[in-house]
Amino acid sequence: LTLDMYYVLQMLERESSVNPMGAAPSEGAVSAEPSATGISESVRSPDMLESASSAVQEPNADATRSDSTEIKPKEKTEDTDRATRRPNPHKYVLYQPTVSQVLVYLANAFREIGDQGCVLLYLSSDGSRIDSETSHGYIGGIATSRRGQGDSTHDRTTDLLINTVHPADLVPFTRKPLFLIVESSCSSTYSNMPNLFNQPMLALLSPTMYPIHMNSGIYTFFLHSPLVAFCALSQITTMDAIRWAHVDRLFGEFEDCVWEFVSQVSDTRVRRFFGDDFLRQIVVRHVVCCVVLGMHREFTRKEHLPQASPELFAQIAEEAELIRKARAIIDECGVAEMYRLEESIGSPAPVTDTGLST
Repeated sequence: LTLDMYYVLQMLERESSVNPMGAAPSEGAVSAEPSATGISESVRSPDMLESASSAVQEPNADATRSDSTEIKPKEKTEDTDRATRRPNPHKYVLYQPTVSQVLVYLANAFREIGDQGCVLLYLSSDGSRIDSETSHGYIGGIATSRRGQGDSTHDRTTDLLINTVHPADLVPFTRKPLFLIVESSCSSTYSNMPNLFNQPMLALLSPTMYPIHMNSGIYTFFLHSPLVAFCALSQITTMDAIRWAHVDRLFGEFEDCVWEFVSQVSDTRVRRFFGDDFLRQIVVRHVVCCVVLGMHREFTRKEHLPQASPELFAQIAEEAELIRKARAIIDECGVAEMYRLEESIGSPAPVTDTGLST
């Protein structure tokens, strides 16, 4: 497993939904290093985007909200909460797959889900961009493995064209609800995919560029654990247990506040995804990531910030109340010099770099 694959698997496991670092120990200090989340250093990838991986799940997109799936914790016993939650979703995990493997497993997941389900597709790899006026929607995207192909007889452009998961490759799978997450330098190519079948579809896209000295993959890290990702972003390596518990509560309040705004989104097709607690939490943490990165002094370009397609959350990330919640966390951690603390922040315009028409 690479780190990003591990993070996504943990996001989609109910028994691991409570961050083991969220509860403060009785004494001593808490390590804020990424390795403390339970993954061994021996399985770290030198570059989180060095491999292509995908995870497909089948949440119930039409499930009604209940006390057991609220983002805000409820006062229930652990046994009751476990009994009322649905089982963990079925997942496929592919390490450095070929294009054919991605399409085969995606087609199988598409076949397995019911009428009220949806497919969650997570893609993480190096980007592959095709510069061609006659691309017909095959404009680049996620680079895949060339295993088993032998020596290529194509030029480099043709080789990239063949060994890439393009946005157009995913269009046939939008006949059912599709929730897409892309972590790549070419994530913007998946923006504004045509919704030909009028089904719910949402794409959450990582920054396409990171500031110098910043690790790639911070977006997936935020989706997995905003608190630990914030510590990594702010170069916080240790924190006393009392402060850790307080900051953890502040992040809980932050996510609750984000949900109050996100729940008011008017797009009914996107709102269908909010019926699933996994997808709802991912959307909330996407907005948390947008707010925090937007306040960081080194994230100054629109390419440095995450995007969504359709872009429904950019204005939410500028809400003054969310900025104040983030400022409280920054002040508590003593890293104010790394962030802009104005009452409002500017969000980039929605990504429009695409060769697909809607």
